[in-house]
Amino acid sequence: MNSDKYLDIFAREAEEHLDTLRQGVLRMEKEGCDQTLVLDMLRSAHTLKGSARLLGLQDLSRVAHKLEEILKSLVGDERDMSENQVDLLLLGTDGLEALIAGAHSGGEVDVHVDNLLETLDGRAPQAEAKKVSDSVADKEKGSPDTVRTSIDKLDGITNLLGEMMISRDIFDQHGSKMRGLLRRLEVFLGSLRRAENYHRLKSILDDFDALHHDLQRDTLNLNYLTEYLHDQAMSLRQMPLSVLIPTCERLVRDLAKEQDKSLELSVTGDDVELDRMMIEAIKPMLLHLMRNAVDHGIEAPPERRKAGKNPGGHIHLSARYERGGVKLELSDDGRGIDPALVRRTAVDRKILSDEEAQSLNDEDAVYLILRPGFSTREIITDISGRGVGMDVVKAQIDRIKGNLTILSTPGQGARIIIELPLTMATINGLIVQCGPETYAVPMHYLERILRLTEKDILDEGNREVIRYQDRTLPLLDLRQLLGLPQDGQTLQRNRYTALVLRYGGNELACLVSETQGVQTFVVKETGTQLESVLFFSGVTILGSGIPALILSIPDIFDAFIAGDIVGRHIQSAVEPDTVQGRILVVDDSITTRTMEKNILETHGYDVVIAIDGDDALEKLRQNAFDLVVTDIEMPGLDGFELTERLRQMEEHRDVPVVIVSSRTSDEDKRRGIKVGAQAYIVKNRFDQGTLLQTVQTLIG
Repeated sequence: MNSDKYLDIFAREAEEHLDTLRQGVLRMEKEGCDQTLVLDMLRSAHTLKGSARLLGLQDLSRVAHKLEEILKSLVGDERDMSENQVDLLLLGTDGLEALIAGAHSGGEVDVHVDNLLETLDGRAPQAEAKKVSDSVADKEKGSPDTVRTSIDKLDGITNLLGEMMISRDIFDQHGSKMRGLLRRLEVFLGSLRRAENYHRLKSILDDFDALHHDLQRDTLNLNYLTEYLHDQAMSLRQMPLSVLIPTCERLVRDLAKEQDKSLELSVTGDDVELDRMMIEAIKPMLLHLMRNAVDHGIEAPPERRKAGKNPGGHIHLSARYERGGVKLELSDDGRGIDPALVRRTAVDRKILSDEEAQSLNDEDAVYLILRPGFSTREIITDISGRGVGMDVVKAQIDRIKGNLTILSTPGQGARIIIELPLTMATINGLIVQCGPETYAVPMHYLERILRLTEKDILDEGNREVIRYQDRTLPLLDLRQLLGLPQDGQTLQRNRYTALVLRYGGNELACLVSETQGVQTFVVKETGTQLESVLFFSGVTILGSGIPALILSIPDIFDAFIAGDIVGRHIQSAVEPDTVQGRILVVDDSITTRTMEKNILETHGYDVVIAIDGDDALEKLRQNAFDLVVTDIEMPGLDGFELTERLRQMEEHRDVPVVIVSSRTSDEDKRRGIKVGAQAYIVKNRFDQGTLLQTVQTLIG
């Protein structure tokens, strides 16, 4: 029998049985030998043994058989399990997992089965334990490309697809009726001479009106079905947080035993569901935080007794739905984080100057552990281990558009709060208008929308701030931050709209032109052309069909904390007297012109943007420029025509023109040179070095 084609099925089945065995062992260690649980585990071990034997996996079958014998000895035994029995059962499950992974992948696993069986039989010391555990950790299998789901969900999606097919047929019928009415109108056009024809026309128009009503009704129905089907399809990708709990429990148990610590892990909300990709993204991050909590946050029993604490520590993980996403909270009753020690360490590591460190309050100081370079082994010992790879954790949270908050009371414990969207594929966001452009702000960063007047904006230390719930918040202008024209009409009304944004324990207020409501939208990658553009993390298409860039709130906060943004102003990369030239950037794409503007301004050029050729001509009539960067394909006046017109203008005849276009043909390049352009850059080979080198060659 060719068993290879059955290995995938066996691997998926075995994963369920392994979960049953591992969770059962950990439960019995806490609660005793529950006989129902023992029988469930016995069935799983027996099934694994039989399936492995059927596929010719003899080593795997032998280990499963030995686990079955151990579990049989527990049947009818109501006593608590000994620590040795727990260790043996966990060692056996580790061995099974390694062997299953090896069989599925076809690779070799460093497990000596005979030694493992002797250990499980009590005839050898548990020297294999760490070896097997390390083998499983080193060769942890990747997540499969399949997901499990319930029959009810599949039935629901099948029924919805049937409903959509019915709606599609109804639309086809409406289309046929519409075509028939149009033919009747064509025939009727030539005979509209007698009075009775009016009644015939009125009848046709009434039929059109009824058809329009039917189309509206069925369009609404189709929209409802589509949205519901989308929700159902997304639910197929979702997994409960409980899939991560056995791994977390095992990690906590093994680390505590290794360090002679006594502690308990409790979990609430493990039925909260997240997208499978989100589960995969947060797993290493969550395990890392738990490892820190056990290894460095929870004190040893003698130290806890001396501090008047219970000798056994406690770690608690909770999850709940909140603000259209999920909030995870990991807390412990350990040492906490000493802000004074964090400040001293940051100064010693030259992350901050002594003056900068002392200016931070205790709440802000703990976030220094997120800085790259802070987390070395020496620092771990000094600051309760909270710095272990926390810069990597922060980067991962930013990547999945999450939010991280750290709360700590020295001597009492720490809380790490992580706010996540439900999925990486879609996100709930507030749509905002900034001048002529539309952007999306992820909802889990949004605290409040405020309506302000001029008197609400205060001047504090040469920066503009507002008061919000007895707190003073810096005020930024998103339009100025992104290089957009100011909304003069809003300024004249003396009315402002501000978003209160929250990230990593910090808050700030951000001015926008207006808000346009909350939508759920699909997140798309920005592509290589936008890699250098600041303050954006993705792009989406709104329900109206308009593309919108998704603001990267972490980037905005990082720039503010680093001092690149002060108040409502951005610090220039160079002083005004060192500006190297004035450049007009012309492109109908917001993403392209923003990218080019940011690149050029960062290197000391004064940049003005135009949204098309006609807008560029208007700006050229009113201002002098040292160079023009233009696209070709734009509404109205295209780049070739703009360059020709530029060469006809006496005051701009000698201004260099750089064409940046996705058109790659030699004919287009020759035409660009013919109309007077000095350089032609192809977008699909575009990088900021090419643009900067070209500009510097032309104007220095």
